[in-house]
Amino acid sequence: MDQKTRAELRKIKEQEEKEAKKRAKEREKVEKSYQKQMEKEGKVTKSRKTENDKYRSVDKLLTKAIIVVSLLLVIVLIIVFLI
Repeated sequence: MDQKTRAELRKIKEQEEKEAKKRAKEREKVEKSYQKQMEKEGKVTKSRKTENDKYRSVDKLLTKAIIVVSLLLVIVLIIVFLI
């Protein structure tokens, strides 16, 4: 059996993760170019991925807004009840 040290295993795992990220970026780049080509031809107007990305960005914005408003509300309540 081939025994490897933890450092070697970690290095191998990091390399695999880098390669996976690189493949994911390439795949996303190809998907975007294909999507643009299909939109130009008029075959596709929306994709599930673009819609999900829009929803995620709106969700993040709304979550941040809720947190800010709740913090402001807590501050106001503290001020009201301590004065």
